[in-house]
Amino acid sequence: MLNWKIWMAFAAVFLAGAIVGTTCTGLFIKHHFTPPKDKNAFRERMTQQLTDGIQHGLDLSDQEMEPIRTEVAAALKLLQDMHAEIRPKAEAIIAEGIRRVKIHLSPEQQVAFDHMIEKTRKREFNIFRLPPPPPPFP
Repeated sequence: MLNWKIWMAFAAVFLAGAIVGTTCTGLFIKHHFTPPKDKNAFRERMTQQLTDGIQHGLDLSDQEMEPIRTEVAAALKLLQDMHAEIRPKAEAIIAEGIRRVKIHLSPEQQVAFDHMIEKTRKREFNIFRLPPPPPPFP
């Protein structure tokens, strides 16, 4: 009789730990890895992270870091500009792919497909749908 109580307590502690661990991991990922809405603030944060890694890895002084910080910021600005240029092309390719898939669907399936796409686009990042990874650390 005492044996089942021990196993039930063990299972309860295990399940509570799994639930808390999953929830906390999801919250951590959502708040830590989701980039801010302001692209300039995100670029500043990435510039700071990259230059801090360079400075600590190479033991550079603040004076030596000034031209490096300028170059890193310029490179990130170029990447942002390139992304802004490429994004409409990528969205056009996706829209064309959706249009081509809908050709093979019945009208009811097309409506369901449209709802599925809208649901996917409105979904926030969570533990099962992670945001894109941050750039690699130097």
